[in-house]
Amino acid sequence: MAGLELNNVAKRFGDVTVVEQLDLAVREGEFVVLLGESGCGKSTTLRMVAGLETVSEGQIRIGGRDVTELPPMSRDIAMVFQNYALYPHMDVAQNMSFALSLAGRPVAEVKAKVAAAAKVLNIEHLLSRRPKELSGGQRQRVAIGRAIVREPKVFLFDEPLSNLDAKLRGHMRAELALLHERLAKTTVYVTHDQVEAMTLADRIVIFDKGRIQQVGTPGEVFNRPATLFVAAFIGMPGMNLLPVRFADQPAGNGLLRGDGFELPAPGWLRARVQAEDRPLVVGIRPQSLRIATGVGPLNLRVDVVEYLGTESQVVGHLAAPGSARITATVQGDAHSLLHAAVAFTADPEDMHVFDAASGQSLRP
Repeated sequence: MAGLELNNVAKRFGDVTVVEQLDLAVREGEFVVLLGESGCGKSTTLRMVAGLETVSEGQIRIGGRDVTELPPMSRDIAMVFQNYALYPHMDVAQNMSFALSLAGRPVAEVKAKVAAAAKVLNIEHLLSRRPKELSGGQRQRVAIGRAIVREPKVFLFDEPLSNLDAKLRGHMRAELALLHERLAKTTVYVTHDQVEAMTLADRIVIFDKGRIQQVGTPGEVFNRPATLFVAAFIGMPGMNLLPVRFADQPAGNGLLRGDGFELPAPGWLRARVQAEDRPLVVGIRPQSLRIATGVGPLNLRVDVVEYLGTESQVVGHLAAPGSARITATVQGDAHSLLHAAVAFTADPEDMHVFDAASGQSLRP
């Protein structure tokens, strides 16, 4: 059974369409991340699920019940905001229990739920403090605790870690993963941070300009990007994307010809390309490039070496005038390659090929 369903959902502000005909089913107990750049429609989608934005078109169902026209308090959801949204004049226990007290729940029940949530989040020692006495990470735990005590059908998170420093974000990611494992609640999480998406999600929904580009597991969107946008967006550093055309050969699988280079084509490509002159884009992840002996398909002049401890990001350019820069990941300290001419190669089966006009992947 789906914990959350969005059927043909759209959102318009006047003549501007922010979300277009969105269809998505989130399974009960699943952790789904809505990922995309600022302004892509992911937060608007979350706010429509929460009832904080009206739906221009379509239907939203939670636990099989149509909630499209219901107010937020009647949807059986709990939301955690980017700015924590804690009441400054209340202590932690009062912040966590406010919604339950407002609903008239018995005092003993409220205390028990607050105590249980505080234990799960390791904030039992903070219950008498006010928000101004807490660190950013502690405030976020309180905000999450306030959501937990309500025992909703769906948890909604709107960029909850964006106000934390890098070290604390890493710690809180682990905490959220453990929390979801304990509670097994349907969760929809919005972020622009692909590290959060890749480490937390059962499935990732990638947005661009109000449309879903791809839905898949972290492994699927990384290893088999459906569009050029997904290929460029997912992965750090980003995928190398080079304009090419397919050239058939009597023997072999054909070639991908670009400005100043030729790459052997993947074995599956010939059957997918109808015309040799069709403009294509080949995608190669930096991690798939390796140093070749002698002259290779990609002969680079190395411009920048970024040493990261266990590996280096090597950035260079091809000999062809105006050619795009290419990034390769090399193990260890690669500063000896700086300003040198270095040949790189890649296994054709590690390459991704896209139609240049539609942006769609050609990989079967």
